[in-house]
Amino acid sequence: MTRVLTMTFLTEEGKKTSIRVSNVKENLTDQEVKTAMETIIEKNIFTSKSGELKSIDSAHVEESSTTEIEVK
Repeated sequence: MTRVLTMTFLTEEGKKTSIRVSNVKENLTDQEVKTAMETIIEKNIFTSKSGELKSIDSAHVEESSTTEIEVK
């Protein structure tokens, strides 16, 4: 099973931009994600085409699994 964290921010132009992190741990807490997002904003770690990240919009974890199908 693959787990991907998507963190969505609002930029200085008011547009949404997202950062995706693959293979996040299974017991990731809301507070850990919020703290990481606040740190990204405070330290100005990333920018986007629509400017600096200014506030938190949302976050979610997607889980997916892959099943190989033998066709040969």
